[in-house]
Amino acid sequence: MKIVLSGLALCVLAGVAPARAAEVQVTGDQARAQAQMEHAIAKQQVQVRQLQGDVAREEARTHQADEKLRQQDQAIAELEQQLKALKAAPQGGGHP
Repeated sequence: MKIVLSGLALCVLAGVAPARAAEVQVTGDQARAQAQMEHAIAKQQVQVRQLQGDVAREEARTHQADEKLRQQDQAIAELEQQLKALKAAPQGGGHP
C-alpha cells in the first residue's frame, strides 16, 4: 500500500510540476508584456505632454496675433474717423 501511495504521489507531483512550470512561464510572459505595455504608456505620456506644450505655445501665438489684429482694427477705425472729419470740414479756397 505504501508503494502504491508513493507511486501515486510521484504521479501527482509529475503532473503538477509541468503545470507549475507553465504557470511560471505564463507569469514571466505576462510580466514582460506588462513591462512593454508600461513602457509604451510612458512613451505616450511623454508625447502627450509634448503635444500639450505645443498646443499651449500655439494658443499663446494665436492670442498675440488676435491682439495685434485688434490694435490694427482700432488704428484703422481712428484713421477712418480722421479722414471722415477732414472730408466734412469746410474747404478754404484761399488765404484770408
